[in-house]
Amino acid sequence: MTTVPQHDESFGTRVVGPGDVLGRYELLLPVAAGGMAMVWAARLKGSRGFQKIVAVKTMLPKLSEDPQFERMFLDEASLASRIHHPNVVEVLDLGEISGVLFIAMEWLDGVPLNQVMKAAKGASGIPLPVAAHILTHAAEGLHAAHELKDDHGAYIGLVHRDVSPQNILVGYDGLTKMVDFGLAKATALGDGATRAGQLKGKISYMAPEQIRGDPLDRRADVFALGVVLYAVTTGKHPFRRESEGATLFAISAPEPAPAPSRFMSYPPELEAVLLKAIAKDPDKRYSSSLEFARALEQTLPDGERAHGGERVGEFIKGLLGAQHEQQKAALAEALRRADRASIVPGASALEGLTGSGSSSVSSLSAVGLSRTSQDMPTSPHLLRPTAFQRGRLSVALVLLGIVIGGGAFALTRRAHTEPPAPAAVPAAAPTVTETPAPRVELDKLPPETSATASAAPPVASVSATATPNTRPPRTTGRGSPVTPATTTTTPPRHKPAPWRQDPGF
Repeated sequence: MTTVPQHDESFGTRVVGPGDVLGRYELLLPVAAGGMAMVWAARLKGSRGFQKIVAVKTMLPKLSEDPQFERMFLDEASLASRIHHPNVVEVLDLGEISGVLFIAMEWLDGVPLNQVMKAAKGASGIPLPVAAHILTHAAEGLHAAHELKDDHGAYIGLVHRDVSPQNILVGYDGLTKMVDFGLAKATALGDGATRAGQLKGKISYMAPEQIRGDPLDRRADVFALGVVLYAVTTGKHPFRRESEGATLFAISAPEPAPAPSRFMSYPPELEAVLLKAIAKDPDKRYSSSLEFARALEQTLPDGERAHGGERVGEFIKGLLGAQHEQQKAALAEALRRADRASIVPGASALEGLTGSGSSSVSSLSAVGLSRTSQDMPTSPHLLRPTAFQRGRLSVALVLLGIVIGGGAFALTRRAHTEPPAPAAVPAAAPTVTETPAPRVELDKLPPETSATASAAPPVASVSATATPNTRPPRTTGRGSPVTPATTTTTPPRHKPAPWRQDPGF
């Protein structure tokens, strides 16, 4: 696992991959890709086993050299970081590492609305109460963005400009959040209108004034949200045609969108709210997203208004439960791979961590992380050789003391118990060589295995190593000690863990 992004020869710039570390964030696996960025599931690690799953958006390498796209990327972080609402994904951090721009956001365990729509086609579509709850929450999140003020309390006139099913995330807990403010503009800060000949956003969800290049306000987002409601509740798009040119003409033409009741059974109250939201004249639409949300909420029966999030969560889990389990398994496997890589962020990587960011989704519990594995060091076997070396040194010192003490005691006892030698010997007697005190040469002890040797396998435990020979050295007839040969038993090699198949992201 590396902390420096790889080099992409095709674009002449740097790209990132799973295992790279961007500042405080360790990339795990990619989860989505858009026109200007890629989104990763990442891990923020702290002290004492703390970790948190976040979403990290990295700018695509082919756009990193474009000042306009870089400005849009930075604008997203600047504007979205000021919005604090349960129905808007919160931006936690902005950074740049080795030329790679990234935004860290809260992690939402869910799927984009367009995937829900696609999966629901074969399941009789999305129920109207569920669709109304999803769009009501999305409208409330948009209203929070539209109400954003500057430091002096003045409205900055923020417009999302890219409201579409791809940018509405629906959580498995039933919570809906707006994301991707990459094209958002604050009209009070300048550059509120699209330049001539340039369109920003998804064409089929643009308001007529956006296509014309007129100055935009929050009602353009109301129009786009109404188009989403039309597509979700009917399974058809009100303006999409066989080509982009024909789609642009259908949106900008004065004729209104066809009423859903012309081709299907549709509640009259809901149809009235829908047609007002997608009116071609901005003055005939709802004046704010909050007004649209309240009108949409009134179309629900009294029994359906309460506990809307629970109703949405039950539907999403029933529709995409298998995909949810696959996502959790892929994230859990990515976490295990990261743990096996033995990467521990240095102190510098965690400087400035305030812990002020919050997440409405408990991602760690969703993937079933073990608390024990979080609290333990990443590679506990790296700590064992130090303790083992201390143990061997202590044993050697104790044995040395025993041998020296025993030798001294034997010499003292011999001096007191042996009778004195006779004064004269009539005949030559064979010379008896006195055995000297045993000596222990420290340089002859069995060499210790270096804890940093890369070729040797890690020591599993103290009992798995050879015990040095501690018997006193034998002596030759000339009194020189003979050091016995030392035998060291090689620790058994651990069987390598079976390779886990990559989830394929």
